[in-house]
Amino acid sequence: MILAVDIGTTSMKMGVFRIENGTLELVRQFSQEYKVNIYNEGLFGDIEQEKWDKAFVSGCKELQDITGEIEVIALSGTTPGLTAMDKSGNALYPAILMLDQRSSVQAKQIIDTIGAEKLLQYTGNMPVAGGCSLASILWLRDKMPDVFRKTYMFGHSNTYFASRLTGNFAIDPSSASLTAIYNTAANDHTWNEDIARTFGISMNQLPKIIHTYDSVGTVLPKLAKELGLKKEPYVLIGGNDATLAAYSVGIKEPGEIINVNGTCEITLICLGKCLSSPNYNVRAHVIPNRWLTLHVLNAGGIALEWFKTVFCSEMSEDEFFKKFLPDSIEQWLGRDSSVTYVPYLMGSRYSRETLKAEFLGLTRQTTREEMMAALIRGLCEYQKLHIKEISGYLQLKKQIHVTGGSVTPAFIKAKKKWMWNAEYIEEEQSSMKGAAMLAQKFL
Repeated sequence: MILAVDIGTTSMKMGVFRIENGTLELVRQFSQEYKVNIYNEGLFGDIEQEKWDKAFVSGCKELQDITGEIEVIALSGTTPGLTAMDKSGNALYPAILMLDQRSSVQAKQIIDTIGAEKLLQYTGNMPVAGGCSLASILWLRDKMPDVFRKTYMFGHSNTYFASRLTGNFAIDPSSASLTAIYNTAANDHTWNEDIARTFGISMNQLPKIIHTYDSVGTVLPKLAKELGLKKEPYVLIGGNDATLAAYSVGIKEPGEIINVNGTCEITLICLGKCLSSPNYNVRAHVIPNRWLTLHVLNAGGIALEWFKTVFCSEMSEDEFFKKFLPDSIEQWLGRDSSVTYVPYLMGSRYSRETLKAEFLGLTRQTTREEMMAALIRGLCEYQKLHIKEISGYLQLKKQIHVTGGSVTPAFIKAKKKWMWNAEYIEEEQSSMKGAAMLAQKFL
């Protein structure tokens, strides 16, 4: 029996899996939403780790009739979710999320000091606010010196959670890839000491890097009893949620593509070598000798929720997502529109400037259906830029795996027309399953 835990941006999902004849079977699952803190005119995005803790305890209570035989707990986590911890693993400051924009000055400092060419050569990524752990660490150093001084260990969401469960600190390569301190291109489980020391980060403050399918330790005896676990399960460090989603649907060969539609919209393309660019992120895959591009739109599903709140507040969730949204796409799929949407509602991971969203080309005749279609087209065209860039280096497969709760036949039609002309294969949301697959590999 396996417990997979997906520490998502806005909710925690937990699933109990059983291995039957070598096949994973989902027995039961649990989900609990929590509120992310967005403040300071939308530039700050973080969450108290206590919300993660409470959701996990609630999940264990809900599933307690079948968690007694759990042998392995495998983690999937939002990244970075940077957390500064004391020696006991207690959080000293809320987890700084990828939605955060506070550290743009520090991101520029990293680029100016190290140089863009060297950063891409070794870390595979350009530092940006929110999407770069080092920039957030330096923000803590500059703005919260007491927190920085007290910090024993910096880590991501899975580092924090593993520490809470086992008392040990660790991180995996897929999560470490977005720190600007990991040697992502080599993917050899080493931190880049030159970069860390340049900014006064001690190597002792960085967790041990282990394989995604390796155990951090076992659940502490007292905690196991409190959680209703009869055994003291092994805890696997797991990996980044989007990477595990790709893993779960079999993305392993160069040129294979998955498009994940969640709080953020992410397109991942499998690489046989580290192809870095300032226009996207690169992560180490959970498969040896493979990397994944990570082209993130911070406000994917968030943009749809925002549109509903502002323009369609009288509608229920079902009315909006099952009727209004697909009807708007169908109305404008074959028509020209002067309305365009600039998709930076939550900024951009790939710009040193603070970008904002815009609707352009509105007239008195513009309807909310046309605006809705323009928003969808804007999301699609944003991802199209990435797919087109990678197609210049690599022959892409003719299929795109697509996941997410907002995916409908109309949504797929829009992607086929406005994003990339390919066969779209709809998949179940799968980060949790990817974590369970790592546990199966471990066993």
